[in-house]
Amino acid sequence: MEKILKSSQLPIFLFIVLNDLLDTTAQLLMKKGLGPTDPHILLFWVGLGLYLSNFILWMSILSTIDLSVALPLASAGYILIPIAAIFFLHEFVPPLRWLGLVLIVLGIYFVSRSEMDSRAGMT
Repeated sequence: MEKILKSSQLPIFLFIVLNDLLDTTAQLLMKKGLGPTDPHILLFWVGLGLYLSNFILWMSILSTIDLSVALPLASAGYILIPIAAIFFLHEFVPPLRWLGLVLIVLGIYFVSRSEMDSRAGMT
């Protein structure tokens, strides 16, 4: 993470955060727009537009930094989406699913640390 948080790399880190926020918002809008009880097709199309914007932003991110660094940093969606689903879609997320999400995030952290450690040894 030190590599990304250097001042010269800070805009990339902010783009990755924006990428996670766009992805979460797009997912919520598409889900709400296709809802079985009260569908709002306009929400679906807005969500799809955000998803396309997110894709373009992601391509820009990938053209700047390594995928093995970008993807672990962009994994905040694993936590953001369930939290947003609770508040905006009124979904229930059981404790066992939270445990699974925590384990996934820990695994991503260890993978990203091992990548940074291996790069530090190479320089």
